[in-house]
Amino acid sequence: MITQEEIMNTERVSVICKNYNLQPERIEILRSGERLLAKVTAESLYLLKGERADVLYWVACCGYAQLLVERDMNVARYVQTTSGLRVHEEDGFVFTLEKELSGHELTNITDELLSEIGRLLGKQHIISAQFKSPFTTGTSWSMFGGNATENLGDYDENELSFLEFKNCCESHPLYEAIESLYLEYRRVLQKAWAQLPQGAVQGDFCYYNMVREESGKLGIYDFNLAGNEVYLNEAIAVAVYHAWHAPYTGELTEEKRFQLLLETYTFERPFSEQEQVLVLILKSVIRAFRYDRVEAGGSLSDEQKRNEFLQETLNILMEAKLENGLEAR
Repeated sequence: MITQEEIMNTERVSVICKNYNLQPERIEILRSGERLLAKVTAESLYLLKGERADVLYWVACCGYAQLLVERDMNVARYVQTTSGLRVHEEDGFVFTLEKELSGHELTNITDELLSEIGRLLGKQHIISAQFKSPFTTGTSWSMFGGNATENLGDYDENELSFLEFKNCCESHPLYEAIESLYLEYRRVLQKAWAQLPQGAVQGDFCYYNMVREESGKLGIYDFNLAGNEVYLNEAIAVAVYHAWHAPYTGELTEEKRFQLLLETYTFERPFSEQEQVLVLILKSVIRAFRYDRVEAGGSLSDEQKRNEFLQETLNILMEAKLENGLEAR
């Protein structure tokens, strides 16, 4: 039985679609409340999204996606309103309408997909470097923005994960060595950060925001976390996530998965000499203190497993010191 709320939401979506000069044939409400999501069937399939947000930020998100489209990247296409904008503001909500990328969702990582993600990420960064970023904030991957608020640009998840690690593991005998290496690496990174290549990015360049189209191409959607980012930071973070944390079907080790994604990335966009020096340091910091790894390790009650978690953390950090020759600098 259709509820009164569903009827009201359907009518609301129908009215909003008029601003995009779209006459819906069918409307399916997928989510309501503070974040509206509706599938709209007309001459094509569309997704209408609405939330309380900064309209200028969403103008930048849609504009950035369009720049990628115009440069032959297969990303979400946001529809213009009758006034020429790609966003519609109404009753405190900001709405966007995008053509749905048709295809099947990706449920696990393969070697082929790792290569594709690396290549497309490199291509995105090359394109972004060609124009001035429309964003004034960072992404959820960003570092060194401080943690004054939870807003993009302030939020430093890596630092927060370390502080969570400190809170649960400070009394462990290995903690001081881990903290010393972590802070040393952060100082090295922070000193170089502002000089590293950076620009606009999609902000969540992961397999769960992609579809495999019938043509075989990958389609990339969900620009709601777009912002400015150090390209090296996103490249390493995306590689670490897909190598160690995403579901995988294949025979490569985690390290080889990481290398495969970076190899295809650097085929498109080679690292500068300054970036190459920082690869292993950044990899260690991100890998050791990914929030999900820290949450899982911090919840361990078995003493042996807890010891193994801290030893592994130290080993991850030591990899950069041993391989990158930090002791000599």
